[in-house]
Amino acid sequence: MKALIGTFAALLSEFVAHKISLGFKYENEADELYRFSKFTTTFELAEPILTKELVQAWCAMRPGEGASNNRRRAYPVRQFGIYLTSLGHDAFIASPDARARSYTFIPYIFTTSEVERIFANSDQLCPSRFSTLPLVMPVILRLLYGCGLRISEAVHLQNKHVDLQNGILEIKNSKFGKDRLVAMSESMSQICRLYYQMLHKHSTLDDYFFMKADRKPITPDNVYRRFREILWESGISHGGKGNGPRVHDLRHTFAVHALSRAVNKGTDVYCALPILSTYLGHASVAATEHYVRLTADAFPDIRAALEQYCGHVIPEVKWDETN
Repeated sequence: MKALIGTFAALLSEFVAHKISLGFKYENEADELYRFSKFTTTFELAEPILTKELVQAWCAMRPGEGASNNRRRAYPVRQFGIYLTSLGHDAFIASPDARARSYTFIPYIFTTSEVERIFANSDQLCPSRFSTLPLVMPVILRLLYGCGLRISEAVHLQNKHVDLQNGILEIKNSKFGKDRLVAMSESMSQICRLYYQMLHKHSTLDDYFFMKADRKPITPDNVYRRFREILWESGISHGGKGNGPRVHDLRHTFAVHALSRAVNKGTDVYCALPILSTYLGHASVAATEHYVRLTADAFPDIRAALEQYCGHVIPEVKWDETN
């Protein structure tokens, strides 16, 4: 990271260090804050006060700038403002609209029966001398559902990130630049051990856990195409491109099923949410709270229990469907 300059240099450095200490990679954001620190030198600031004038000038749409780039610039400064106020400093906080996006897409929550059919049909893929997908698909689909992984996390796993003895996955540099450890069930661990014995007899630790015959990593598109075929064989209709069900919906389904089991066991949902949030690698519990709403819709029989915990507490969440 370049050395921050200007009146806010010390506070910005502390803020970036704070984010990194929380497990965020925070490289792109730090670069943006460096540019912001240069921008602040164009203002006559006697002391480091994040004023409305300064923030709005930085967040203003520039000629030829797209909305996405504007959000990318504004978001770190908004977070910096929140950080300053938490320390007792006076600071203007940019509107969340500078970054937030709303999605009307509703994830598809598979039933237990549908999940079982998906697994059964993935097991029936014909072996091939030229493709590893018949071996990969039964395992990767179970991993997406059983551990709630993002497809990008699964395909980037290397053998050195998969502890088959202890049943631990090491997820590196995932969304938001975060790393985390994900525990597998014993049954999932055993499936991975058998898969490893079949595919990785001559592999190195640096080889991808889900790799093609040429040792390159399986791509999300490879998985998606076969997943569409498996859905068809499982009698699950697909709404066409962009309408789902998607591979990512296995992750949504994992979260919803996990919450429903917790509620049915009488677990306080607000005890379960932080644990689930950490396991999923969400940036905050607020992102995971979205699943509470999905659970209530997908499982009407537990709606009453959820209302008891969070009926009028959880606000609508601006949702990023890649969560």
